[in-house]
Amino acid sequence: MNRVDRLAAMLIHLQSKKIVTAQELAQRFGICIRTVYRDIRALEAAGIPLGSEAGVGYCLVEGYHLPPVRFTFEEAGALLLAGKLAGAFADAKTKSNFDSALYKIRTVLGNEDKAFVAEIEEKIGVFDMSGENMPVENSFIKDIQTALYLKNIMEIHYYSPYANQTTVRKIEPVSLGFYENHWHLIAYCHLRHAYRDFRIDRIQNLYLTDQSFSKAHPPLETVIKKMLGAKNLCNVTVRLKKDSNYEIIRNKCIWGLVGEKDLGGRMEIMLLTDSLPVLGRWLLHYGREVEILSPVELQEVMRQYAAEIAGQYLGTE
Repeated sequence: MNRVDRLAAMLIHLQSKKIVTAQELAQRFGICIRTVYRDIRALEAAGIPLGSEAGVGYCLVEGYHLPPVRFTFEEAGALLLAGKLAGAFADAKTKSNFDSALYKIRTVLGNEDKAFVAEIEEKIGVFDMSGENMPVENSFIKDIQTALYLKNIMEIHYYSPYANQTTVRKIEPVSLGFYENHWHLIAYCHLRHAYRDFRIDRIQNLYLTDQSFSKAHPPLETVIKKMLGAKNLCNVTVRLKKDSNYEIIRNKCIWGLVGEKDLGGRMEIMLLTDSLPVLGRWLLHYGREVEILSPVELQEVMRQYAAEIAGQYLGTE
């Protein structure tokens, strides 16, 4: 990126947030801090009203606005893909909000970009092949986003299929994420006095209280480690080919991943789990592609599962 384009992009970045640090700009544009300072001075020399606070960062002076932004051909395509993903993996309310925003964005597209979006919109599809019914209508994503911003304590009625019961809890939201084909809310639970992972499709009712929390929660990675540390975890080591199955298993177990060892054509993965039967039943899908090295308890779980399947088809049950 040449300097003129970088200065324009830097100005857009400054308009996107209340405060922007020099380190953030350096990382975004792949430049050193000294270059950031020179670029900031160049913007000021061009008449851009910038404010700064020592040790905090830079900002555009209140009331200053850039003309409407023009999107590139590639950006228009990226926004279209984002809309398709929102339709497949978000709740109806979020999809509706995104569609409304996308219509507003279309108004600032050039004629060629509008033609591009109109032509390919019906030719792009996102399909959920997991067998799950997505999206979940009661995802409460909008309310959770509001609580994350305002630091509101929420009251939820949460159903646990394992205990077959619904509990009422007050929680402090920390992070919203999508993995394993579901939206999850990481929050501090007042009932358990600990951090918990709540699957949003299991929240039956959600209310924003007028109470707020002021304490700063640790970064998400620290929270995840605390949650894992509170469980009775077992070390597991598996060996498999360095192929697509390796990527799937690694990504599925990312929160419990402890280490990896590259053996050339094969990989060893060391991970933590709180349920050998659940992990074993999932690994059974990969058959002989996965070799369980330890513990012996998981090997026994796999033998039992294999015997059950063999008995079903050999008529020995």
